[in-house]
Amino acid sequence: MPTIKAIAEETMPEDPHPRRGPGARSRRRERTGRAMGRSRCRRRDALALIGACAICLLSIGAITAIPVLSYSLMLGAWGLDAVAVMALLAVVAGYRALRRRREPGARMRVATAGLVCLALAITGWMGAAQIRFAHAQGVDLSVLGLTGIGQWGRGPDVAPVVLTDAASRQTLRAGIWYPRGKAPGDGGEKAPIVVLLHGGGWRTGDRDNPMTRIQADWLADQGYVAIALEYPLSLRDTPTWELAQSRLVCSLAWVGAHAGEHGGDPGRLAVVGDSSGGHLALETAYRQALGGLDPSGPDAPTDADGETLPACQGNVPTIRAVATTYPITDPAVFHDNPDPILSGPVASRARLYVGGGPAQYPERYASIDPARKAAAAGAAAPPVLIVHGEGDHVVPVSGTRDLDAVLEAAGARHETIIVPYADHVFDLNGGSVASQIWRAKTLQLLRGAGLGA
Repeated sequence: MPTIKAIAEETMPEDPHPRRGPGARSRRRERTGRAMGRSRCRRRDALALIGACAICLLSIGAITAIPVLSYSLMLGAWGLDAVAVMALLAVVAGYRALRRRREPGARMRVATAGLVCLALAITGWMGAAQIRFAHAQGVDLSVLGLTGIGQWGRGPDVAPVVLTDAASRQTLRAGIWYPRGKAPGDGGEKAPIVVLLHGGGWRTGDRDNPMTRIQADWLADQGYVAIALEYPLSLRDTPTWELAQSRLVCSLAWVGAHAGEHGGDPGRLAVVGDSSGGHLALETAYRQALGGLDPSGPDAPTDADGETLPACQGNVPTIRAVATTYPITDPAVFHDNPDPILSGPVASRARLYVGGGPAQYPERYASIDPARKAAAAGAAAPPVLIVHGEGDHVVPVSGTRDLDAVLEAAGARHETIIVPYADHVFDLNGGSVASQIWRAKTLQLLRGAGLGA
C-alpha cells in the first residue's frame, strides 16, 4: 500500500525549474558574465575598427587633397615615430585577427588589421618619397632626428627688453640663445649671429614660438648666437603693416649695438623666419639692399618727450643671408587662400595686419610685396633660401613659385626647395625630413656667405 509521501510525490506537479539548487545561481552568473564579456569584446572591436578607419583616412588625406583630412601633415610631417606606432598597431591587429578568427566578430578584426596595414603602407611610401627627395638634394638625414626625439629645444638663455612701443601698446623683447658650452664672457672670437623672426600670421606668436625655439636651439648647437626678435602684432583696432617693419628695423639696430655683450659679431649676421616672420625677413633684406633701412626715420617710435627711443638710434647691421620656411611671399595671395576651410581665418589675419583686403588697399599690399623689391634689388640682394611644403594649406606655395620666377629673372642669388608631402609648420618636428633639408641647406647658405661658426 503506497505511503502518504509517495502519493504526494505522484500528485505533485513537475518543477518547471529542474536546475534549481545551490549551483543554479552560480551557473546563471557564469552565463551572464560570458554574455557581458562578449559584449565588451564587440565594443572593443568596434572601437578598434573606428580608430583604424580614422588612421587610414588621415593617411589617405596626407597624399590627396581631401578637406580637413589632408591637414594631418600640418602636425610636423609623419616621422619614424608614426611609422613605428602604425607598425605596432598592425602587428597587434593582425595577431588578434588570427588568434580569434573562429570567434564572433572575426570579420571586424580582419577589417581593422587590413586598414591599419593600408595606413602603414601609405605612410611608409610617403616617408620613402620624402627621403628620396632629401637624398636628391644632397642631404644626409639623421635617423634619430626623424623620430622627433630631443627636438623640442630649450628656451632662451636671456630675454632682454628691446623697446616699448606706445603706438602698438606692446613691449618687444629679444630671446637670446648662446652657443652651447660657451658663455658671452669666455673671450675668444665673437660668434656669427642668426636673427630669427617668428610666424603667426602677424597676429600671434613671440620669441618663444615652438618652431622659433626649436631652430634657435639647433643654431646655438651649431655655434651661432641665435637672437629671436619680436615685432608688433596686429590688433583689431591697430593694423601693424607699417609698425612691424619699422620696429623690426629698430630691433636690428639694437642687435648691432648690443650683440657684442652677448658674444655675437654684428658684422656677420643672417636672418631667418617662418611664415609671417619669413615675409618680414625677405622684406627687410630686400629693403636694405635698396638702401631703405633707417631706424631713426620718421616712422621711428618715440618716448613721452617725443625723443626717438634708444633702440632706434644705432645702425642696422648688414644682412648677409636669409633663410626662410614657408614664408608669406605675397600677402595678397595669402589673403586669397583658396582652401575651403582655412580661407576665412587666413584672410582675417591678412586684413587685420593691413587694415583691409587687397581690393580695399591695393597700394598697401603692393608696398609689402617682397617680389617687387627683389626684382629691383636683383644681384645686390643677399642670398636667399626658401623651403616650402608642397601641400601647404595656410600659405599657398604658388606665391613662393612666383617669387622664385622673379628672383630667377632678376639674377638674384637664391635657392627654392618645394618639399613633397609637407605642409605648414613642417618643422614642429625639428627632425622631420623637410626640417632637416632646411637645416642642411641653411648651413650651406651661411657658410657660403662667410658666416661659418
